[in-house]
Amino acid sequence: MATAKAPNSGTHSTREKLNKAYHLAGEAAHDTAENVKARAHETAETVKARTRASMDKSKERAHDVQVKAENSIKAHPLVSVGCAFAAGWLIAKILK
Repeated sequence: MATAKAPNSGTHSTREKLNKAYHLAGEAAHDTAENVKARAHETAETVKARTRASMDKSKERAHDVQVKAENSIKAHPLVSVGCAFAAGWLIAKILK
């Protein structure tokens, strides 16, 4: 004896499958977004740390240059004043 299928019984199963697939896709998208967010946060922290280290090195170098310039000026005050005068005169001539 043949069994008769109830009308729309296949549609109900298909809807359930589509609903499950929809929810699984949503969960996967959420997990992916969280993963991307975590990686972006880690990358930002790494960039901050590198930038901070680079700034510290630059500050040290600038301080070293300042100390060397001060020592050079103290060692040769007349030459320093002459160079400053010449630089000012040259800039004034260029700007005229």
